Amino acid sequence: MGRRLKGARRLKLSPLRSLRKGPGLLSPPSASPVPTPAVSRTLLGNFEESLLRGRFAPSGHIEGFTAEIGASGSYCPQHVTLPVTVTFFDVSEQNAPAPFLGIVDLNPLGRKGYSVPKVGTIQVTLFNPNQTVVKMFLVTFDFSDMPAAHMTFLRHRLFLVPVGEEGNANPTHRLLCYLLHLRFRSSRSGRLSLHGDIRLLFSRRSLELDTGLPYELQAVTEAPHNPRYSPLP
Repeated sequence: MGRRLKGARRLKLSPLRSLRKGPGLLSPPSASPVPTPAVSRTLLGNFEESLLRGRFAPSGHIEGFTAEIGASGSYCPQHVTLPVTVTFFDVSEQNAPAPFLGIVDLNPLGRKGYSVPKVGTIQVTLFNPNQTVVKMFLVTFDFSDMPAAHMTFLRHRLFLVPVGEEGNANPTHRLLCYLLHLRFRSSRSGRLSLHGDIRLLFSRRSLELDTGLPYELQAVTEAPHNPRYSPLP
């Protein structure tokens, strides 16, 4: 499932200031599916899913975020920049970070969504209200076997993993930094597109892990199984 990012760096987390991308927006977000010394057990499994599905009432909204979307493969569609609706949530336990949920509505692009090749790479760059890059996501995909009039999704996570545990399916201190959820749909003619919306999870403050352990970046991209594709309703 997991694979190390090409060119991954080994990091010392004490603290994680080298990962800052912009003022007030810190890289190590929450909603971690694996507990760490600084992450509440509230932020496991169903919490992540509930955030993505909008089951929690937000504590507030932040305006001014944008996302630039692009793709490459057999052809390169024109990049588009869309607003991101960003909400944040308070969690009750003391050490649990308050996560951001970002939603990019693709409906302004029309009913067909954002057309992409069947095999290639999706690029999503998130900008804060100061137009500083928060994170650039690069997600490879291969839907060459996707039937017409079907849909699927990819969920891309970026973790910090202790060196030596990257091959472990459940590393002891694996820490979720970012999450990107992409939905794909093939038309009746077989053309592939991103549709509906793009959802992101990131954090409003840093996680101070002073474990003295070296960490490295690891990317995990998951897709549905049995079936991989579902017919359009």
